[in-house]
Amino acid sequence: MTELPAYGVPDGAAERRVYASAMAQSFGGTLEVFEPWVEAFGAGVRVLRDDGVKAGLVIYEMGQYFGGRSIPCWGIAGVAVSPELRSSGYAHKLMAENLRENFEQGPPLSALYPAAPRLYRNLGWEFAGSRHKYTYPIATLARLDGPVVLRPATADDAELLRGLYARRYRNENGCLDRSEKIWERVKRTPKENPVFTYVAEHDGEPVGYTTYFQKREGGSFHFDLHVRDLVCLNREVAQAFVTFFAGHRSVADNLHLYAAPDDPLLIELQQTQEIRQTERMDWMLRVVRVKDALEARGYSSGVTAHAQIKLIDELLPENAGNWVLKLDAGKMQAERGGAGEAELDVRGLGALYSGRFAPAQLRVAGLLRGGESSDAALSAMFAGTVPWMPDYF
Repeated sequence: MTELPAYGVPDGAAERRVYASAMAQSFGGTLEVFEPWVEAFGAGVRVLRDDGVKAGLVIYEMGQYFGGRSIPCWGIAGVAVSPELRSSGYAHKLMAENLRENFEQGPPLSALYPAAPRLYRNLGWEFAGSRHKYTYPIATLARLDGPVVLRPATADDAELLRGLYARRYRNENGCLDRSEKIWERVKRTPKENPVFTYVAEHDGEPVGYTTYFQKREGGSFHFDLHVRDLVCLNREVAQAFVTFFAGHRSVADNLHLYAAPDDPLLIELQQTQEIRQTERMDWMLRVVRVKDALEARGYSSGVTAHAQIKLIDELLPENAGNWVLKLDAGKMQAERGGAGEAELDVRGLGALYSGRFAPAQLRVAGLLRGGESSDAALSAMFAGTVPWMPDYF
């Protein structure tokens, strides 16, 4: 009998079941829920063995928009270790093995929502963006007349919705270029709460859409509106959806939606100085292959800049060393060499790449050290929108 490798795809239903059980105990669910969830990922599941399965994870193959371009990315989720084995190093080893696989065979980026930030920081991930949920009393929303009309979406609108989403969010740093599995999460129907989708049109031209569900709290007849997606290509669309949500005021109390911290939609929603942010989650980014990631990203065509860094990457030494970065006409060249007078930790590179932190902030965090001659160039290269995403995975 051939001995199985320490890390790899589960060998049959028995190993998937062990991992699903660890998931259930790690995330407060049941085996009946997590076993089909694991099964649905197929070859996207990875387990760590040591006289049996000790830990596992799943991989979302997707993209992330940075600088207006979609960069292939592995979204890591479901990292779980059997409870009696926690703090035994299995999670670290699992993620290190996945990182090596990613470097050798996967895309140039890896992203995740961390339950244990210290674990991932030790492996080169760093906080690089966020997910914000805002809550508004529906009674405060304005009702405005305008040229945009809404219609219920149909099954034939699937590609239309994807196109509208990409048009709106491809220029927002950090937003996902959604894979089918991410779209499944958006469309998934909560128990006893059907999902509704409406398309916005102006003179017959699609200009936005919303996907939401209604959730009743307690025994009240009233419910809250929970928005999964809200895509507005212009102000008139935003006003139309605000009016649509305001029309629920006789039966609904609150509107919950995800938006960027500086989302232009908030201009229509913010009627007072106070904004009620009811949830914030931060996601982490790992630059896995430096040259590929830097040269695939989008940049401003109006910036010409040159920077020299020394990159520190203990887990992937192939990335480490001196790099010269040259940006011209929106195209980046990343080549070996240069003086490397400033030392940039790979964690800092992730936060810089996403646009979350400027060099001055990275220095305060201790992720950029040494000479400052390239700081201005790095700031100009990676300037852009605040990185965020409406999705969770």
